[in-house]
Amino acid sequence: IIELGTPLLYREGIRVAAEIRNLFPHATLLADMKIMDAGEEEAKIAFDAGCDYVTVLGVTQDRTIQGVVAAAKRHGGQVVVDMMQVGDVVERGHQLLAMGCDYLCIHTAFDQQAVETPLATLKRLRKGMPDAALAVAGGVGLPTIDSIMALKPTIVVVGGAITQAADPAAVTTRLRDRMMITP
Repeated sequence: IIELGTPLLYREGIRVAAEIRNLFPHATLLADMKIMDAGEEEAKIAFDAGCDYVTVLGVTQDRTIQGVVAAAKRHGGQVVVDMMQVGDVVERGHQLLAMGCDYLCIHTAFDQQAVETPLATLKRLRKGMPDAALAVAGGVGLPTIDSIMALKPTIVVVGGAITQAADPAAVTTRLRDRMMITP
């Protein structure tokens, strides 16, 4: 999955999705839009640009999330719910999956990563929802990858651990190799 991160989308606009789609026609694209309002309209923009997944914030109103789900269904796309700032991730997770969302993403905000990893919340959500399709993002790197993989997330998003590494290719290879090992 190629994630089109929020800063990239702000800087370059959704047109970057169409450009990447042209360069990599078979790639899976995720627009990290963090939708909070106008769910159906905003999701439609990403799907029309060629994205396969969009993100919506789990703390937003149900009607917004229902709009994102409706757009995803019309376009054959999928919905990833960013659980950042959700109080009771298990209770809200059940509600979100009942609305038709595809993935619940435990996301440690960039600004929090110096003091927090996604691990504790991921454990709580996995325990409360053993069969849910989970994603994890933020604070994922070589020090945390083994513990994260033990909880069997469906999607693992790695950003800064690669982009800020002295040797991004080597770190990517090491992370990929560790992800391929099943405990």
